[in-house]
Amino acid sequence: MAITSKARWARGGSRAACAGLIGIAVALGAQAQTPGTVAKPWTLEGSMRLQQEERERNQRSQRQAESQQRQADADWEANVQQQQARSAANAAEGRAVLQAWQQRPPLPPDRNPLLGRWHSQGNGKANRAAAGGNDLAALANALVGGMTAGLCDSMLGQGLVDFRPTTVVAVGADGRERVKYRAQYRGGGSRVVVLPQDAATFTHMIIDFNGTGRATVAGVGCALVRADGGAPMARSTTAVDEPAAAMEAPARSSAVQWDLLGTSDAEGGIDIYVARATIRRAGASAQMSDLFDFKRPHTTDGRRYLSARNRYEYDCAGTRRRMLGSVGFADHMGHGATVASFSDALPWESVPAAGPSRATWRVACGKG
Repeated sequence: MAITSKARWARGGSRAACAGLIGIAVALGAQAQTPGTVAKPWTLEGSMRLQQEERERNQRSQRQAESQQRQADADWEANVQQQQARSAANAAEGRAVLQAWQQRPPLPPDRNPLLGRWHSQGNGKANRAAAGGNDLAALANALVGGMTAGLCDSMLGQGLVDFRPTTVVAVGADGRERVKYRAQYRGGGSRVVVLPQDAATFTHMIIDFNGTGRATVAGVGCALVRADGGAPMARSTTAVDEPAAAMEAPARSSAVQWDLLGTSDAEGGIDIYVARATIRRAGASAQMSDLFDFKRPHTTDGRRYLSARNRYEYDCAGTRRRMLGSVGFADHMGHGATVASFSDALPWESVPAAGPSRATWRVACGKG
């Protein structure tokens, strides 16, 4: 019995040992089939398998890189086409504007506020940056919605430029004069258009005045300051500028009838009001005051303000506007102490197809 029992145990042990080996073999087989591993890599077959996997990885990486490159090429081509389409549209718009001005009668010299000497100060980005130093101006300028300084130099030169009835002359530091191009003039009042007769880099130049001996080339931002002793600027007798000082008076702000135009989600929420009684129109130009009433406080130089009264000039034909001045108040609806103000005209900005800027443009220009 003991022997039998022992033999049975031995057979049992043999079966157990066999089952254990089978389990190990199965485990080893499973390990050999695990992705990323190669059975017996030291053998010729294993080495060849490793090489094949490496080639497959390289091919996958190459296909991925080629796919990414094709996508990048397609994106670049689409971007080029968009730029070309925009350039063609801008060129067509420029030709239409030029033809419209060419059809207007020449501006007589005695009505041309541009004639005389001006200091050319290049691209107006520096002026915008200076205005942007005032937080109020930066905010207003951002809500309103350049070419290069080289174009300003081509149009106006550097330093002193003399606009004469038939020519534009650059005056050097030594007093020497050089004719830049022959010119004709259109417009009048607060806007004069220069039509060069023999300039190679531009077809026309629209110059806007703010009435204080300063002017800006529309769309480019080139700044001009009238030189001492120059001819006095002609002023429009119908367009009325409301100075920032007048806007500062709380009594004046409270006396104005403000009409709620709408609410913007910008800057934490703004109720936008317009004062229709302040609208002044002259030809295609209009001016109007509006009021930004902020739902949360804003600060400038550490001082808090809750509303800002602004004065804008609108180009009703060109769908543009520019800020002429702004005053920030400590309380809502133009009440309380004056916190900050500025009265330097900012560059012209295009009015978008929708939004607060478009709505105020329509009111000021009588288009709805």
